[in-house]
Amino acid sequence: MSNGKCAYCEADYDATQPSDVEHFRPKGAIDTDAGRIKPGYWWLAATWENLLPSCIRCNRKEKLLLFDGTELSSGKANLFPLADETRRAAAVGQEVHEDPLLLDPSREDPADHLRFIDDEGHCVAVPVDQNPESVSAKKARASIDIFGLNRAGLVRDRSRYMRWAKLSLARLEKLAYRLDALHADANVDREEIVVMIEQERSYLDDLTCGEDRYTGMVRALVVPKLAELNMAL
Repeated sequence: MSNGKCAYCEADYDATQPSDVEHFRPKGAIDTDAGRIKPGYWWLAATWENLLPSCIRCNRKEKLLLFDGTELSSGKANLFPLADETRRAAAVGQEVHEDPLLLDPSREDPADHLRFIDDEGHCVAVPVDQNPESVSAKKARASIDIFGLNRAGLVRDRSRYMRWAKLSLARLEKLAYRLDALHADANVDREEIVVMIEQERSYLDDLTCGEDRYTGMVRALVVPKLAELNMAL
């Protein structure tokens, strides 16, 4: 389903850790600000659409160090916040009336709510909507905090991919300018530059195809720049 990546943070868990089969809507209990609700969404316990592959960092409750040196208790566990708690489902079928404050990457595009910025070399997840009171901003903030999307190790690894993508785009832009500046009869130089452009494009295709880590972040960097260079994916 996710090519060996966590559905929430897009980190590669396959080589280093067992994945959790995560219930998007918790089956046994739901932890809320008002206390624990039991049982949870028991009727969705074996429903495929409610199951997601998750790394243990996103799914299991623990205190984590963030990229800026602060600490945060994160991990989804039994959390499932809603925009309106009074619409919490208590029986089969009622969940369709809920408005979850967590992103479900199998049903919605995280890019509608999350974006990634370069914060002094750190690739940091922030809400798209700058109004903190909007539903979109609340959904983004809850997802960032509960999944720990700005935890130190994740940001460090994601930042590497950000730098690699930016370096490749910079090389591609220089090659495009060199190609445009060539004289019409400079066929040998043209062929050499075209080959190098194809190599960079192939590398960026690998980063954005969905099989490598942090596809959402990399696509947000690459797609607009390629469109600017007239080299759309």
